[in-house]
Amino acid sequence: MKSNFWTKQLAAAVFAPLLLTSSSQAAFVITAVTDGDLSGGNPKSIMLQAVAPVPDLSAWGVGSANNGGGSDGQEFTLPAGSAASGDVFVIVPNSASQDFFANNFVQNFTILLNGAANINGDDAIELFSDGNVVDTFGDINTDGTGQDWEYKDGFAQRLGGGPQAFDLANYSVINGAFDGMNEQEHVAVFAAAGFTPVPEPSSVLLLGLAGIGFLGRRR
Repeated sequence: MKSNFWTKQLAAAVFAPLLLTSSSQAAFVITAVTDGDLSGGNPKSIMLQAVAPVPDLSAWGVGSANNGGGSDGQEFTLPAGSAASGDVFVIVPNSASQDFFANNFVQNFTILLNGAANINGDDAIELFSDGNVVDTFGDINTDGTGQDWEYKDGFAQRLGGGPQAFDLANYSVINGAFDGMNEQEHVAVFAAAGFTPVPEPSSVLLLGLAGIGFLGRRR
């Protein structure tokens, strides 16, 4: 089955520990971007992970550069608060994506709803700290269609490297990973990448346990 093929590919392709030591002042990295194949191209998300304690989340934000049109600047600022090293934030653009993560997985991450995550698989992502770009996925001046970093109906997941200019070598990019899949098949792919699905126990949970988790569990 296609779903088994892709979950095996993902479980094998990833999964060096994602909790990284930053080589710069930045305390967040772009840890993954997703473009699903459910209605409306959901679940769409931009995922950030803290690689050091973050005393002020509101100093951080993201923006999407759509279709190679260059930077649109910071389109979403994280809400006030703090984060511990390893905390993961999943930014989603709509209720469908929000429900996908909230209803299918144990909450070892924080879901944030904002239209900045209304991305397609050819869109680049920028991470901002105090208004300055500190990390990038993709080329903001290039439409990702046909590029090595395209993640249409799939996702890109960080393997290593601190915040920096985009380097494809730091990511596992699986274009088409969700192509033609139903919701539970989407869940199985995320489980293979380290999410913990509900209800437990289940077959998708067993798939998730087969891979090394790429999302740090909240303490």
